[in-house]
Amino acid sequence: MNLTSSIIRFADEYSREQPFFGNIRVTVRGQIAAEVSVGYSDAAQTRPLTPQSRFTLYSLSKPFCAIGLLLLRDRGIIDIDRHPGEYVPEARRMDERVTIRHLLHHTSGLPDFEQNPDFRAAYAPARLEDLRKHLSLLCDYPSYFAPGTSARYCNVNFVLCALIIENVTGIPYPDYMRKEIFGPLGMTTAVIDHPGKDIPDRVQGFEWDESAKCIIPVSPSYNWLYGAGDIVGTTADVYCLHDAIRERKLLTTSTWREILTPSPLNSMGMGCTVSTWHGKHRITHNGGHTGFRTLHIQLPEDDFDLILLSNTGYGDARNAFSEAIHEMWYGNGNGESSVIEMDKGYAKP
Repeated sequence: MNLTSSIIRFADEYSREQPFFGNIRVTVRGQIAAEVSVGYSDAAQTRPLTPQSRFTLYSLSKPFCAIGLLLLRDRGIIDIDRHPGEYVPEARRMDERVTIRHLLHHTSGLPDFEQNPDFRAAYAPARLEDLRKHLSLLCDYPSYFAPGTSARYCNVNFVLCALIIENVTGIPYPDYMRKEIFGPLGMTTAVIDHPGKDIPDRVQGFEWDESAKCIIPVSPSYNWLYGAGDIVGTTADVYCLHDAIRERKLLTTSTWREILTPSPLNSMGMGCTVSTWHGKHRITHNGGHTGFRTLHIQLPEDDFDLILLSNTGYGDARNAFSEAIHEMWYGNGNGESSVIEMDKGYAKP
């Protein structure tokens, strides 16, 4: 079986129905089984995508933020069973029962910036320098539920994690991540994004204009995604997460056990989801917002890794390609597949 050729054929078929540009990489037992680039990185369609193309990861950034935060726990600097307001003054008025552990599992019940229509209407568009002010203002909005009683995916959970890192270390979050996470994990081209940052090999995101039937360029959204969706990188950068999990890098064995143990209230570990995919144990996270859709799937049992980074933020490419690639590699069957829904507030039908 030539997996690369099969993925290219599927991409051609898929693109007849709806647009798709992106990079796909499949790695099995440390060897790249397929690496495919489809489409272009610019609106003029003069620069084809390559393996070196750098995509906005959006929520696929969260696993790396979680590792950065838990590294501080392992060093005895923070206690994840304390209220986040102990480390971030702007969060002190949040529900007193909330802990950092709740943030990591998305069981805090806290309101969110962008997915809270009333807050968005009052304060969007946010600027990075307004982030702490907006976090304080968010305290005036009601929680969705008592912490630890239910689950709701929420970006503000990881905004708080990034601000905790910044406050307790005294180092800007982008600098901390470069020094303590990206460097040690070998993520040589990953960076924390911000408006105006010049990033070589950066790709442009696109959305589908239904009325004009054409692809229109968009800029990444930075509203309230600090720590929650602000990494730009390549498939090789994302694969470093696979190695970190497999080899239990940077963190203690007991901390990795906590990361990979889902909350009883949902399938969320700490910065990842843990579930079953066609009868196999799956560790995954995805990302999506204006112009981009991203996905990482790891099957530890087979040392199988699938990464999809797309700069066409439309449709259901993450699910369609992952299911097709699973069938190409494993064949039909192998049990039921559970669908992971994240970033659904941004998904288009």
